[in-house]
Amino acid sequence: MFYYKIAGITIGVEGDWPQLAKSRLADYEIKADAGSKPKCDVHYVIHQECDNIAMPEAAHAVEMYPHTWMNLKDGGYARVDRVPEFSDKILNCIVANNDWSEIHGYLCREDFSGLPKDFRAFNVIGATLHYVLFRRNGMELHSSCISYRGQAVLFSAPSGTGKSTHTRLWKEFYPETVIINDDMPALRILPNEAGEEIPYAFGTPWAGKTQTNENICAPVRAIVFLKQAKENAIRRVSGGEAAFLVLQGSRKPLLEDLMSASLDVAAKLMEKVPAYELSCTISREAVDLVRSELFGEES
Repeated sequence: MFYYKIAGITIGVEGDWPQLAKSRLADYEIKADAGSKPKCDVHYVIHQECDNIAMPEAAHAVEMYPHTWMNLKDGGYARVDRVPEFSDKILNCIVANNDWSEIHGYLCREDFSGLPKDFRAFNVIGATLHYVLFRRNGMELHSSCISYRGQAVLFSAPSGTGKSTHTRLWKEFYPETVIINDDMPALRILPNEAGEEIPYAFGTPWAGKTQTNENICAPVRAIVFLKQAKENAIRRVSGGEAAFLVLQGSRKPLLEDLMSASLDVAAKLMEKVPAYELSCTISREAVDLVRSELFGEES
């Protein structure tokens, strides 16, 4: 069994756990003594090289190629991956209980799928983290997240807009900046030492193409939604507009009860976190505009 602490959640993994997954998660590993094993919040079992994966019994199913999401007859959830043009067999199947504390990942044989099992095992956990977080007052947001002056700022936008470029400029001009996660940081609302519920941003091992991430967390100062423009301008957004932008940047649950959980978490976040829209160029001026607005610091 391997143990990890991700976004404050203790995760245990057993089964065929390949080297790539071990190396990507190494900074998050909990070294357990033989006589003192951590108590897991979430338990994953990875089943590799499955020959014929059985279709779960669904009470309700929603399809979005190549995934089929299911509410199971006996409770819990499943996601089944199929590519009919390739095969009528199930390629992968993820099965979870109601609170996403027990998750099994069934992966077909590598020689059958042609997909390296190293990546697939690692991606099983990444594919379910969003739903694990829903049940623990959190979510993921597609964004590049920095820590500056000990506080987190998330820059969210569709792929190709320039999130990573913008945060790299922060590091270039203000080297004390730390990139917490460059693609999909975790957000959780947790009590601080005084008992007040505070939104925190966490690094996770799933960090997109750059794989830039740190196993740290910081209280969230703001979420900034980027859009490209010829001139730099920033404005506060709130209410329905802010909630819409948060949901636009998060995974889209297809099942009604998971969507409801997603909306609840997004609403809580928007009550506690200021949101802004930044129309920007790729420039130091854009960085300094945000720095001035959020931290009151002039360049």
